[in-house]
Amino acid sequence: CTSVRRMIDPQQQKLQSVVMGQMPGNQQAQQSGGGGLQFMDSSSYGNYSQPSPGAGAGGYYTQPTDYSGTIGGGVSSFDDEPPLLEELGIDFNKIYERTLSVLNPMKKVTKDMLYSIGHDGQQAPDSDMAGPLIIALMLGGAMLLRGKVQFGYIYGVSMVGCFSLWLVMTLMSERGIDLWQTASILGYCLLPMVLLAFFSVFFSGTGAIMTVLTILTVIWCTMRSSDMMVIAMDVANEKALVAYPIGLFYACFALISVF
Repeated sequence: CTSVRRMIDPQQQKLQSVVMGQMPGNQQAQQSGGGGLQFMDSSSYGNYSQPSPGAGAGGYYTQPTDYSGTIGGGVSSFDDEPPLLEELGIDFNKIYERTLSVLNPMKKVTKDMLYSIGHDGQQAPDSDMAGPLIIALMLGGAMLLRGKVQFGYIYGVSMVGCFSLWLVMTLMSERGIDLWQTASILGYCLLPMVLLAFFSVFFSGTGAIMTVLTILTVIWCTMRSSDMMVIAMDVANEKALVAYPIGLFYACFALISVF
């Protein structure tokens, strides 16, 4: 070790003496205890040294850098982040408005119910699926009152029917329609079918009362869904063509709900 130390260049010894003279006491202790090896203390992270004329004998000084309150070097806090429900696309006001529009057949369907303003300031198709999922669960719960577990049929018919109707509606219109928007419209308009399934608990499925209620419910769901589809597809003169396949879709759910 003595022979190695004698071979160190005098200029390097001078630089080492300058650096060692500016080290804090804890770093000198770490260096002396580590056999000549230099260790960085955690308190010195984020600091850097840069030469500056007239900044001391060695021409170096330490300037601390404060990284507190920053994330990734660009975001100062979470205050600028949008709410979680907004990121998930869940708007309770929109759900409430669309639910009332389905339950009230006399209420006019507007374009604001089917589109929402995106982050870029432009209208985007409203593909809310929170409401349809809740309605599907309510429909299955109403069927449980009669001792029938039909959740598999509900989701199976919904998936096949939504994809089939989306394909048909896309071919019928020049602008087309979004798949998730189609599923959202069909799911919200399934709400009257929950009432039909609830009434089937008290009345016989083959009686005159349930027959009339079933026909009225299918017409109710079909008309509200057709009104929304026509606006979403921008085909005001093809409402009858749009209503026919949608009526078959809800007739399947009526059979599941009653029988």
